[in-house]
Amino acid sequence: MDVYTLRALAREWDARLGGAVVTEAWTQSPRELSLGLDSDAGPTTLRVICDPALTLVFRTDGAGRQRRNTADVLARVVGRRISRVRVAERDRHLFLDLTDGSRLQIVLFGSRPNALWTDADGIVRAAFLDEDTHLGEPAPAVRPAPEVETLEAFADRWKERKTLAQSVASAVPLFPRGLATEAVRRAGWDPDASPAGADQAALFQAVRAFQAALEQPEPVVYWRGPLAEAFALVPQAAPQADWRAEPFESVDAAFGVWSKRSLAQRAYREVYGPLEKPLAAAAARRARSAEAMLEELSQPSRADRYETWGHLLMASAGGQGPGHEAITLPDILGDGAPVEIPLDPAKTAIENAERYYDKARKTRRARASAEARWEDVNATAEAAADLLARVRATTTVTELRTLKETEADALARFLGSRADDGPQEPFRRYPLPGGFEALVGKHGKGNAHLTTRVASPHDLWLHARGVPGSHVVVKRAGRSTVVPPETVAEAARLAAWFSTAKTQSVVPVTVTEKKYVRPIKGGAPGLVRVDREDVLDVVPEAP
Repeated sequence: MDVYTLRALAREWDARLGGAVVTEAWTQSPRELSLGLDSDAGPTTLRVICDPALTLVFRTDGAGRQRRNTADVLARVVGRRISRVRVAERDRHLFLDLTDGSRLQIVLFGSRPNALWTDADGIVRAAFLDEDTHLGEPAPAVRPAPEVETLEAFADRWKERKTLAQSVASAVPLFPRGLATEAVRRAGWDPDASPAGADQAALFQAVRAFQAALEQPEPVVYWRGPLAEAFALVPQAAPQADWRAEPFESVDAAFGVWSKRSLAQRAYREVYGPLEKPLAAAAARRARSAEAMLEELSQPSRADRYETWGHLLMASAGGQGPGHEAITLPDILGDGAPVEIPLDPAKTAIENAERYYDKARKTRRARASAEARWEDVNATAEAAADLLARVRATTTVTELRTLKETEADALARFLGSRADDGPQEPFRRYPLPGGFEALVGKHGKGNAHLTTRVASPHDLWLHARGVPGSHVVVKRAGRSTVVPPETVAEAARLAAWFSTAKTQSVVPVTVTEKKYVRPIKGGAPGLVRVDREDVLDVVPEAP
């Protein structure tokens, strides 16, 4: 999200959400915060995606909480009333000012986006993510980007980058790559051209005109078929030829559609990628096998040659004894030209003839078998290609999941167990007593992903103490969820098993909440520091 979009949304939300009461706050997936609001226009939901790869904040009509798999968060914000919605000056902070003087600060930049509730003095009293890191600390400071209002300032910040768009982005801090590209196009230049010798004055004028246009939004979502390809505050100067423009009357409506489609398309890619790639490889392997077999079958059969040699030996060299490695005979069955026939020196001519008759029979049987195998391999290759085409023809995650269900057997034929795995997670899943589930990292990067991206602050975190091994996480619906002792013990046995201490009779296992686990800066993936722990001695046990 860029500052201009956030600013436009804040203006519209201030008019719409001023006076709204926060009725609930929950999360239904890692790094996704939802705020239920009761406004004059009825119930509405503000969704905040705190994922560095796709940071979003958008509004949807109605109360959107699911009945299952959600957990309450930011409980101290619930019941408070919004007095104002605003955005920081030239920075990506969205503020929901509350009537009691406190505020909800949504930080939408950097590697750790978050939502923080601060008191009137700007001290963090609750946080959506990494709460213990922020509690009692001042909220992140707003750092306005430099204003670039003159040609001199534009020229001073200009850096010679690889492309013209990159150079414009270096000169205008509030322009991400997309806005810089559009500004260059509006100036009549190629965004991918070299910046060498560029007319900076003309580019600066284009930037200023574009900035003015961004303050008067005419929001558009661009579609390619069912795919939302781009959101723009104002119509693009040169959109792709196969894009369809859908204009909206409000930024709120346009960005809501764009955000929901972006999340849906990301969910689709997470299922599509791990399915399409190995299926394409499997289809290509079978196609190559079928082509190679067909090429072999297209060669003249050796059986006819072996049989001819047998006939010639019988007809013209019947009295020839052993001791010869080859013999030359006239081709009485053909044009009479001399034919050299290799012989087995240990055999007579008659015995060599019988040997060639036998080879002819075997060669014909082998060729018939090869033709049958080719038909089977070719049919399999065609089936794989058809299945791949059907996967590639899907456009939604629902279509893709339906295809996976209806064609599970066919997919398993080509992909094995991977057909049912969905996205390849870098961790294993094991059921635990009491309806809980253990997530077990597969490797160092999997451990890092599990602990920093999947685990919530109040989830249980386990690891064999003092030895290399897998991170184990037990998900909890909320901080008040009690994990029974037998469940913790079972998870600890898994942590012991998936460690280098698995052969020991008893293994000490660290048990703590994820909020007390911190990655070591500069360390290898999965290397962490534990600030507080309990230790449980268990016997390693395979799942």
